[in-house]
Amino acid sequence: MNNRVLTAARLNVVDARTRLGMPWLILAAAFLVNLLIYGLIRANTDDGDDGTTGALAALYFFMAAAYLQTMTQTFPFALSLGVTRRNFYLGASLVVVLESVLHGVLLTIMLALEQATGGWGLALRFFGVPFMVQPNPVLQVVAYAVPLMALGFLGLLVGTVFRRWGQVGIYAGGIASMLVLGGLVALITWQQWWGAVGEFFTTTPDLVLVGAYPLVVVALAAAGGFLLVRRATP
Repeated sequence: MNNRVLTAARLNVVDARTRLGMPWLILAAAFLVNLLIYGLIRANTDDGDDGTTGALAALYFFMAAAYLQTMTQTFPFALSLGVTRRNFYLGASLVVVLESVLHGVLLTIMLALEQATGGWGLALRFFGVPFMVQPNPVLQVVAYAVPLMALGFLGLLVGTVFRRWGQVGIYAGGIASMLVLGGLVALITWQQWWGAVGEFFTTTPDLVLVGAYPLVVVALAAAGGFLLVRRATP
């Protein structure tokens, strides 16, 4: 990997403390709120079932937003410094991969702590989202990191579309996505395939759903962004 790509990558982590710390600060706030709520529930009821929360999704939404911002704010600055579009996109892609893996490792550590403490002493599953829990640490990192990676590249792609076509491109892309999804729902309903769809999700291994299929999204979004960035304007 050439030094220009690494230089472009460093532009995305100039404020590394904020970039890496902010999503975990948000996640910590969500965790404390959930801990308080489940603590009150346990104190006032005899419900012994595990409590599962979806607040972990905050980290994933932050990932997409952060890389959308990369293209809308950092990209023009990088071009003004003489960084080429290709090198910037490759550098940003490198950061997406590394940051996703780092978050995946940290989430795996937090899951281990959660399991060791019996759900923080409250049978709370904050990090242990059922369909994401894997039998060993390596697969667990994969299960956390790959969806993060997919959202990061989707953020880059949307930001690249904005830099290529402006708000018109975003609106057109949003409308096209709704039409495709709506058409797919209509087709499944018309052909009465909902039972088969449900069976697919219940019989497919969780690791395939969260670790393999998102890689297809990564590949398509990364390739699409790379092709579009060559004509993107600052």
